[in-house]
Amino acid sequence: MPRITYDQTNFTAGEISPKVMGRVDVARYANGAESLQNCIVNIHGGAERRDGLPFIAETKVSAKRSRLIPFVFSRTQAYMLEFGDFYIRFYIASGGQILFGSVPYEIASPYSEAMLFELDFTQGADTMLIFHEGVFIHSLRRLASDSWTLQPAPVTVIPFDETGHRFGTPLTLTDASVGSPRTAFAGAPVFLATDIGRRITSAGSGLARIISYGSPTAVTIEIVEAFGALLLGSDQWVLEDTPQGAITPSAAGPVGAGITLTFDGGADGWRSQDVGKFVDINGGLVQIIGFTSANVVNAVVKKELTAAVSAPANSWVLNGPVWNASDGYPRTGAFYEQRLTAAGSKRYPQTIWGSRTALYFDFTQGTDDDEGFSFTLPSTGEINPINRLAASTVLIPLTSGGEFTLYGGVEKGLTPTNPQIKQRSDYGSNDVKPIKVGTELLFVQNFGRKVRAVSYDPDTYNYKAPDLTVLAEHITQSGIVAMTHQKEPRALVWCARADGKMATLALDRDEGVTAWSPQITDGAFESVASIPGVNGNEVWVIVRRNIGGTDRRYVERFDPNYLTDSGIKGANPDGSDTWTGLSHLNGKMVDVKADGVYVGSYLVTGGQVTIDREAFEVEIGLNYVSRIKLLRPEIQTGEGSAQSNAMSTSEVSPLFLETTGCKVDTGDLDPNYKEIDFAFRHFGDEVLDMPPEVVTGFDTIGTVGWQRADSPVTLIQDLPYPFHVLAVVRKLTVNS
Repeated sequence: MPRITYDQTNFTAGEISPKVMGRVDVARYANGAESLQNCIVNIHGGAERRDGLPFIAETKVSAKRSRLIPFVFSRTQAYMLEFGDFYIRFYIASGGQILFGSVPYEIASPYSEAMLFELDFTQGADTMLIFHEGVFIHSLRRLASDSWTLQPAPVTVIPFDETGHRFGTPLTLTDASVGSPRTAFAGAPVFLATDIGRRITSAGSGLARIISYGSPTAVTIEIVEAFGALLLGSDQWVLEDTPQGAITPSAAGPVGAGITLTFDGGADGWRSQDVGKFVDINGGLVQIIGFTSANVVNAVVKKELTAAVSAPANSWVLNGPVWNASDGYPRTGAFYEQRLTAAGSKRYPQTIWGSRTALYFDFTQGTDDDEGFSFTLPSTGEINPINRLAASTVLIPLTSGGEFTLYGGVEKGLTPTNPQIKQRSDYGSNDVKPIKVGTELLFVQNFGRKVRAVSYDPDTYNYKAPDLTVLAEHITQSGIVAMTHQKEPRALVWCARADGKMATLALDRDEGVTAWSPQITDGAFESVASIPGVNGNEVWVIVRRNIGGTDRRYVERFDPNYLTDSGIKGANPDGSDTWTGLSHLNGKMVDVKADGVYVGSYLVTGGQVTIDREAFEVEIGLNYVSRIKLLRPEIQTGEGSAQSNAMSTSEVSPLFLETTGCKVDTGDLDPNYKEIDFAFRHFGDEVLDMPPEVVTGFDTIGTVGWQRADSPVTLIQDLPYPFHVLAVVRKLTVNS
């Protein structure tokens, strides 16, 4: 029956999954814990009680979801933005909600509640660009703290391609099966004789080629791929390619000159909807600015032509804007090498567009190094839409089926003629915005349950994406819906989960720290974001809380000066026993600290509480409990491993740092088991009116009880006091 002193020196492996409980052979097992509820692991190794959450404001429409998005204006000015159902509200770093007069300042937005968590954003200087595949790119600018503008981005040239023509009229087929001849009847006159040879496609399935022209409403077609129905609805079918006729420009240039483009032989090929489109002809580029007739259009030269001669069919191309309401808009974007890059629309899910160098809103495409570009990801056997773009030393497109890199040549940056596009892994990602931590890019895998870190491996000359949740797969089981990075004062990754809990990751590769821990509140975390504040990065959240049977959503912020949730602080120089300002917690039981002393739990009634004695300063808020449950120790005895043998912990000695209050539970959290308190208060005159002692150093408490194959020990802090455990020494007896 050996008696052993077992020392756990740190918690740098974080909370360990139940699936790893038997892996005592893994080196990180010795530095893990079974539970780190409401604790944060520091890179130094200790685990401490998480910060509390002061109440900032209720969201505008509390019955609907909202999302927080950060806006960093300068080194000293940052804002947190509350995006809600068609509105935006604003908060200032280290402060509260921005008011205009006496009401919250807000502006209208084009984004519905259903769109909010699909939004992507990127920021350059004082302008934020917002992306969603159903809305044109919008630009958000700050003019003053209470003056903001949100409007469509001032794109001067939209990326263009051979988009064909889409019509707001139905198309009826005499036969939807493969074969020829078939007849297609349009509900309005849309066809021209120059459409012979062009293809017809539909939003669902099907491909046909026009083989003869009958009238403006009827053409004969050959169906190459069967259509799903005889009737193709309005805007659900496309006349692909460029009109099949020769055209002649009236002049070759110069740039800016007005010219005409005429179909040879008096043929009809232009449509009024061609105005604004671009024609790539004779080595130059012109933009159509006016429709004269189906035979002639007016245009302006954008790039000088080599000659003003006739261009036969298939030697010129009619290009339309690829961003439009029918084909969709980019769902993601990023600034990279002095370009604005955007990617992943509904019709072009795997395409990336780049602006001209230093001209972020001009997507004129060409072959010169400073011109815009359009690249499509290489085929991998399946269509995987680009969900997010991230810029690092390379541009990283993250798709639902894999991770790619895009960069230029060795000696120069990315240009229209030197793209290097490679797939690096095939894990896939979702819509959660990736974050950069050091030299790694963290992204959430497709189903939301794994966080991977993309980085370049100089040993293999390739990119790798290890799973950061491999020892804690349970920590993200419900799926991650939002993620942010806090750089200072502690390097942490905060992940809001679908079940309303928060998963926190302390990550430091140099120190070997990969430590997950769960954060729980009386309610559900729904959104999280971080901005720089006065003393480091501030982590803001939107929390859904049930108040009086109704769900209400609050904007709150993790704050080291608070040890309660949805809390408030108050001061009265004359002293008071009644404290107001708690209408957001009506009907809830709250913890009260009066002049630094916990005085009990009280019911909020009418937006206030009355405590048992007068106080000059108070903190009042919801209780949360911090727990550190230690793992079953792996000990080698003279008879082998202690695993599966009966154990008894006779003494527990935590090494505290500036801690007040702690309980020990050796009954595996059995509610019938009485927890043991460490003595943090000593007797003396007026001791009950003074805050309990703050302890730094070892404190020891004796325990009793035998457990088969286990020796459960849980350290608990359930009062609004600081709690920081650096290490734990246990004295164990093992009985074989």
